[in-house]
Amino acid sequence: MINRFPGKILIFGEYLVLDNHMGLASPLSSTYCSLHEHSAQAKGIMEDLSIPELMKDWIMYCKNHGLDFIDLKRWRNDAENTLAIDSNIPIGFGLGSSGALTACIYERFAVKTTERETTRVRLAQMESFFHGKSSGIDPWVSYSKQSWLFQGSALHAGDEDKIRTFTEQCVLVNSGIARNTKSLVERFQVERRKMKGWDEMVDLSNTLAQSFSLQQSNPLNIQDSMHRLSQIQRRDMSWLIPASIQGLWDEVLAKGNAMKLCGAGGGGYFLLHDPAKQCNDLITKHNLTARNL
Repeated sequence: MINRFPGKILIFGEYLVLDNHMGLASPLSSTYCSLHEHSAQAKGIMEDLSIPELMKDWIMYCKNHGLDFIDLKRWRNDAENTLAIDSNIPIGFGLGSSGALTACIYERFAVKTTERETTRVRLAQMESFFHGKSSGIDPWVSYSKQSWLFQGSALHAGDEDKIRTFTEQCVLVNSGIARNTKSLVERFQVERRKMKGWDEMVDLSNTLAQSFSLQQSNPLNIQDSMHRLSQIQRRDMSWLIPASIQGLWDEVLAKGNAMKLCGAGGGGYFLLHDPAKQCNDLITKHNLTARNL
């Protein structure tokens, strides 16, 4: 049986997690990545990648970094002869394409451990090939196929029922622009010093993320909190919002709803919280498309 691993969505915590604030990430079940024999590879998302070259470089990276929990010899043999990737996760859109692929490779070629933190660290070590440094959250969400609250190295399972209720009120708006996470993170370290609302954004995001904990029972007005978070990001992080999204964002705010970054911003997908489904016509008006979570 082919084991498929989903992409992921970072619901709360973009950029804040770099300072060890709380994040909430959840698998995106409509997306997947899996490994196949060559004859079964689907054309599409991965067709622009040179799979043998990608695998060769990745295997060398793992060897050079002493990742001896992976059977590199078998991985290399499969990569040279039969290995192919089937994925519908767009690359550079913040939906965890590299994390899901890392989960696939780990599942097929790694020596497993029952220790959760060890697994997350191993996945982080592998995914660092793509980003320079990885927290391991993306591949861990894909590999575990469940939602997680995280802060630094601490991991806590999210309340899937609460998260499902929330995500059913949201759509992902496609900016149509791919972006490079690493370069955006580097620029953010400079731009952050200019942000007036950093502390308030941290408080709002942490509180929102925490409200989806299994241990959290205190009621929170999510719509009001989302709306305020959206206002701060629109004002202080406008350089991360493409022009194609800014007009929609302003009209969504005017209706009392909210948009927010979904990962690094700069392109990719943006989260639109629209409990009353008032914004579908606005998405069409701005010649944009959206997908459900």
